[in-house]
This record gives sequence, structure tokens and C-alpha cells, in this order.
Amino acid sequence: MGIHGLSYFIKSLPSIVDNVKWKIGSAADELPATTKDDGDHFIIDGNAFVYHIAFEHRTNWTHGGQYAHIADVVTKTVDSLHRAGIRLTFLFDGALPQDKLETRVKRHKSYIERCASTYWNLKQINASNKHADEERKNGIQYYGDLFLIPPLTLEVVVQTLKEIHVEIQVCEAEADGEVVSMATRERAYVVSQDSDMHVYPDVGKGYIPFESLSIPIQDTDSDYISASVYHPETLARSLNLEPYQLPLFGTLLGNDYLDADLVRFPIGHWCSIEGIHVTKNNQSGWPKVVAEFIRRNTHVQGGKGKDCIIHNIADQLKPIIAKSGMKSREAKASGFEDRMINSICRYDAFSPLLKSSPDQECSTPSSTLIDTISSQFIHTKTLSRQIMDVVASNTFWTSIFIEDIERESSWDVSRSLRQGVYGSVYEKLGGQQPQQQEENKNEIAVQEHVREKQHLEVVQVIGGVIEQQRSTALDDFYRFHASNKTHIQHHSPIVHPLILCMRYMIYHCSQSIENGRLFNYEVVAMIVSTLRSLAPTLGYSTTDQVPHPDIGIPALKKRSIHLASQYQGVIYSSFLLSQILDIAHYLQSPQVLAHMFHGLYFHYYIEIARGGVSISRMLHHVTPAFKALFCSVYKSIMTDLYDQVLDVFDYDIITSAMEEWTISDNKPKRLISLNSSNQPEKKKKKKSPAKSSTNTTPQSRSTNAFNVLSFGCNFDE
Repeated sequence: MGIHGLSYFIKSLPSIVDNVKWKIGSAADELPATTKDDGDHFIIDGNAFVYHIAFEHRTNWTHGGQYAHIADVVTKTVDSLHRAGIRLTFLFDGALPQDKLETRVKRHKSYIERCASTYWNLKQINASNKHADEERKNGIQYYGDLFLIPPLTLEVVVQTLKEIHVEIQVCEAEADGEVVSMATRERAYVVSQDSDMHVYPDVGKGYIPFESLSIPIQDTDSDYISASVYHPETLARSLNLEPYQLPLFGTLLGNDYLDADLVRFPIGHWCSIEGIHVTKNNQSGWPKVVAEFIRRNTHVQGGKGKDCIIHNIADQLKPIIAKSGMKSREAKASGFEDRMINSICRYDAFSPLLKSSPDQECSTPSSTLIDTISSQFIHTKTLSRQIMDVVASNTFWTSIFIEDIERESSWDVSRSLRQGVYGSVYEKLGGQQPQQQEENKNEIAVQEHVREKQHLEVVQVIGGVIEQQRSTALDDFYRFHASNKTHIQHHSPIVHPLILCMRYMIYHCSQSIENGRLFNYEVVAMIVSTLRSLAPTLGYSTTDQVPHPDIGIPALKKRSIHLASQYQGVIYSSFLLSQILDIAHYLQSPQVLAHMFHGLYFHYYIEIARGGVSISRMLHHVTPAFKALFCSVYKSIMTDLYDQVLDVFDYDIITSAMEEWTISDNKPKRLISLNSSNQPEKKKKKKSPAKSSTNTTPQSRSTNAFNVLSFGCNFDE
């Protein structure tokens, strides 16, 4: 969340900015970035980059993500930077530090509020989508305070950077400090979008906010990359402070480690006693007040060193906090000095303001457990931060995106896959996690943070070890997806994720979600939309073999937005399971993850399928080979699962004795009406080991992950 009010204040100081440009060379002149020792080096905060790219290219974000477009933008952005002679290193966040838990909770609660606001305004959003492009961009969904980053964006960007051979690192914890440390060592630029960067006493060659970085990616754009560069010395000079005091300045403004509401009142009260004028509600003036407060309290007297300043300031403010009307004021006062020290450590572990050694005060989580797992991989090169959270703190944070807030969380249906992740983490660690108790030595309890109605709830989910004789990791992977190798063995690896994720979703929507069975037209539409999105990756030309359909902007329906979020949750959970089981050639294959979901296609084909359009019409203008691909994929997905889907239409897909499938051109016959409730008919559910009883409260759901390998039915060959 950054430093309270600092970004606004910085914008009022145009004199502290350096404007820098880099000339973009031609593609023919480009050299591999690793050979450009004489060029500039950007150390980029990867998570900030992901959000920046997603926000700047958020057109139609409400439909669930145009990931192939995002991947293309990333590729072109990197190309322009390389042609300007700039070397790139991306650093991504790892596991969430314990002291950032409160910040993460606040963010997720705000995301749920955005989700609810968007959900209740679907009618207005659909109305604005009917307008021309320029007018449509004024729709409520493009307000910055409503935007939610589509669920797969982070992994798509990371995967794309790997595919184009850019240097990336996933840090043990948050990347901010590592970005600054590397920039300082390399005399490189820090590129991020975080006001915290302004108060590090050394940021290498300078700090570049993403909002000031202009990177042309089209041939018709400028020939220059331009940026605003900030230096800590310049900011400190404008405040009459020394650079070493900037971490203290940022801390006393309020940040993720010291709440602004806690510190502002005592400083304001102290200033009023000392005769320092404080203007209420003056956002740009408050940082100057804090700077004046620091100047008056940092005079070293009586032979004392700078390492007494924090204690002196705490002594000035703690009595004011203790006598205030704040809740828990005595506890806040007693812990005030420790919070200041912890905050300053984050910016400068060797600050002269600190008495103790960095090892004592600024310790970071041990990387032993993550190293233990990583050393066992052959194919998995980097772990997702979601898995690192499981390893480090037994937590999993579901992404918050648009879904039906009157229904169960869209992440519920994919829980069995994540139970496989949790159990696999436990197995690979060999029970090393200190949280394990003797009576639960074969299980791992993970706290999932999920949306429940319009609130953030914590659900305990259990993963355990396999009791029976162990099969191969690949066999387990198939069985977690309600499948076996016969379902995918005759297909290109590119469509394996589609087949496995769809089989899983069909089975668990029926067995694990109350009234959750998919309609057959939804299954058909999801297969068509995903195959069309994957077509370029499969080698089909989008000019004449599988041309882009003319689809406009499809309407957003409550059921389809929930289905889109469920499907992406399944894809993401399947991706994580493939990581921890070290599965090769899955969603990590080039361009596959970026083409696994296309928001506009998804909603368009569900919309027209709901209206009774034939499969032949959905595959209009595609080649016979692509139609045959659809048929074979459809067969592999539906084998043994026909009774898990509710038939709304009779699509009359015919197979001959030669196993050649034909698709009828006729409009399908409607078998049931959906006009009343648009819900599947109720049916008595089979008992599923992957789900507790329907009367169990969300907070107490817990199952053994490896029981789901049997699924209550047999998918073995």
C-alpha cells in the first residue's frame, strides 16, 4: 500500500525529477541483452510490472482476461527495451511476510468490495458495452477503483518472460528490498510503482515509477523510451533532511508496518504543543510537518550517537498515544518503538539509526523449506508465490475476481486440486513443517482465504499423504483430474490441459457443488472457445484455417461470470499441481497458458450456445481438420462423464463404425426449458470424499486430499 500521502506530495515537487530518454534501435541492430555490459540496467519489480501492464491494457477485463493480448504486450515491451540497449532483470514476490498479513487482508477485503460493486452494476456495464469504443471506455467498469486483475495474469506474464529468455527471479519474500539491493550493487535503475521506493537511502542509478515510463511498442510510436527518475538525495535536500533519515521519514508518515492513523495524531499533538502550525486536511503539507518533527528530534546531544534517535522519538510520542482515545492504546504505545525499528529495517538494514546488528533486528524467513522442495525438481524451475505461501505459512490466498457473490466461492470447485498441492508439499517436506502435531503427522492443514458472500473468510483445508502403494506422479496428476492417460494419449500436449481441466470441472461441478451440474451447451461452448483461443498455438492460421470470429462484446450474465471464474480457478489450481508434482510439458509449454482462456470468446460462445446455436455454426469457417479436432477432444472430455452433465440440447453428434465423428448442421433440439430458474435439476449426490457434508460450515471444511484419488468411481484404465 506504500507510504501514506507521499505520492501526492512528490507530485507537488516537479523540481526533484530528472527526465531521461533512451533511443530505440532497429530490430536488426538488437543484440542479446546479456551482452550489453555498457548499457543501462533496469531492475524491475515484477508484481508492479504485472499490475501496470494489466491496468494499462484493461479493455474488456470484466470478461475475465484477454491473456494472449497481455502476453503479446509483454513481448513487445521487452523487445523495445532491449532495442534501446537496456538490460532487464525482473524480481517477483515470494511468500507473504507475517508482518504484511494485515495489509494483505485489507487488500483482499477491498477487492471483494470491488467484486460486489461490479456484480451489482452488470446491467450498466452491459449497456455501456453496446457503445462505440471511445464512448465505451467511459463505462463504470473502467473506473480505476473497480478494476480487478484477472486471475491468471501474474502467471501468464511470468511464463511469457521465461519464453522470451528474460532474466527473472522469485524472491523468498517480498521483492522490494531485493530490487533495491540489486540496483545498488549493479548501479542500475529501480523500476516499480511503490511510494516506498522514494525513502530508500540508496536506489542505485535512480527510481523510475511505471506511471512515468513511456515505452513505444508500435512502429508508428515514438523512437524514444522516456522516464522520470527520482533520487533520494534530491528528495532529502528538498526536505532539509539527510538521505539516512528518509526511512524514518517514510515510517512516520505511515506505511505497511506502522499505521498512519497511529502515528499522525501523536505527531500532530506534539507539534501543537511545540508551536508548529499544522493545517488540517492539508495532504501536501503534512510531509513537511513530519520532516520538521524529525529535524527537531534528531539533534545528537551529550555524546549520544544517531542510534538513540529512534528511542528519543518513541519517548516523545508514546505518552501521547497512551493518553489518547485510541483502542488498545497501551499496547500500541508499548510496541511503538519496535514497529519503528522493524519499518526502518525494511528500507535500510544497516541504518545508523539502528542500535542492534541487522541479523538481530531485520531477520528474514529461512529459505530452508523452499530450498528442500526446489532441490527435488527436474522440470519446475520456479515456484509460484501461492505454493511458497503454503510452504512458508500453511496459507493459500485465492485471487478475487468478478463472480456471483450470491453463490459459493468460485474457488470451491477447484479445492480438490489444491488439496493435492497441499499433500504433495507435505510429502516433499517429509513432515518438516513445525506446525505439525503428532496426532496429525500424516496431514497438512492449510488456511485458505476465500470470498464467502461479501466477506473474506478463512477455511481450513486438509491435505494428507497417500496411504496405499504409491503410483507415479503423472498417474496421480491424471487421477486428480478425474482422468487417466487414455483420455489424452492420442492428443497433442497442447490440448492436454483443456481435456484434464474440463474433465475435472465437469465431475466436480456435479459432485462437489450443490446444484452445480454444468449444462451440455456450456461444456460445448467452453471447448469451442478454448480450442479457438489455442488455435495459433496448435499451428492453425487465424487468416484462413481458424479465422477470428466476429463476436462484438458479449453480454455478461451472472451464471457465465461465475463459470468463467470457476474455470480459471481450475486452470490455476491445475497449474500449481503440475508445478509441485514436477510435470513436464503441461501449462508451462510455450504460449499454452496465455491461450487457455479468452474472455470474449468464452462469454460469446456460452451466450449463443444458450440461445440454441448448433455446433456447426459455432465452428463456422474453420477447416475440417479443426472440426475433427473438436470432435476428438469432446469425446475425450465426455468419456465416462455424460451422466455428470445436464442435457439441455440434443446436438446429434454422430460417430460411425470407423470412429469418424460428424456434426449435424441442424439447430439442436431443446430437451428442457431454462426459462424458470436457469438452474440444473436437483439430484441426489454421490458421496464425494473431496467434499464434506452440505451442512458443514465453510470454516470447518476439511478433507484428506489423497482420498480424492479414488473419486468414488474408477478412472483407471
